[in-house]
Amino acid sequence: MSEDLQASAGKFRIIGVDLFSHEDYLVGDYDSQPEAFKIADEYNTRRSGSMDDIYYVYDDRGKYIRGNEAVGQNISP
Repeated sequence: MSEDLQASAGKFRIIGVDLFSHEDYLVGDYDSQPEAFKIADEYNTRRSGSMDDIYYVYDDRGKYIRGNEAVGQNISP
């Protein structure tokens, strides 16, 4: 991944991944884990095709903490 996965201290980062081009991008940093989870889940729920962008949540250490499996999909980093 080219985008830095580590959020600022105490924040949670959502990274989007374009499965067609294999490029990743910053969606945003969020103040709380529930807020980041809610937004990532909303984006992932809207996916309608296997090549639609996918969204992952990382903590302030750059650790993967949530992906689309939370909404019943099976692709993870």
